[in-house]
Amino acid sequence: MESINPITGAIIEKTKEGDTVRAVAIKTGFAYSAVYNWINKLENMGVFKLEKRGNKTIIKINSNEIYASFQKLIEKTKEQEKDYLFWDLMKKTKLKIRFGKETSSVIYTQGSYITGDFYNKIYYIDVLKKDYPALCKILEKYNINFSREKSISKSERPFIIINIKVKIKKIYNLKNLPLTTLEEVVKWCKKLKLEPILEQLNILYKIPIKQKYSEIYTNV
Repeated sequence: MESINPITGAIIEKTKEGDTVRAVAIKTGFAYSAVYNWINKLENMGVFKLEKRGNKTIIKINSNEIYASFQKLIEKTKEQEKDYLFWDLMKKTKLKIRFGKETSSVIYTQGSYITGDFYNKIYYIDVLKKDYPALCKILEKYNINFSREKSISKSERPFIIINIKVKIKKIYNLKNLPLTTLEEVVKWCKKLKLEPILEQLNILYKIPIKQKYSEIYTNV
């Protein structure tokens, strides 16, 4: 039995203590018979408890380990789906936009160097000032969290940190992803002494870096 599917996911996400089966069917948009069937199966698994009250069946939520596991899995699945959507939007957008230096550096290194932010689905993007309102509308439409602040919110992931630019001189396209140019990323890395990233960029793109950086790599 596939206990995790679009119906059970919607049922667990939307069911509130004291709901009826019919109320859950309305909330989820699925047929009453399908919802009734899966709620009974979830009761057998210990997620819910059904109580008869007159001619109504009331749903009680068992706040136990299995319910918490279902909730966590559903949240992770939604997060992953939203993450895929964000990357697809970045590939297809017509706005003057690019990944910022922080995120572009990870993409340039082809996964050989991954920052903590990137790992946690926190992405930096630059956007031309006139396109900022349109970008906000797109992100809001798909319920993707974003902020202009440098501090990271504890909101759901992915989380987008936006840097508004008066001018974006160049956008480099790599596998349909709009990036900050390699030259800008290298300059940024050198300024912040991000030696591990420079090492990887040197291996992949033969960029000129200080000798001591390559010695560190060679001697590993």
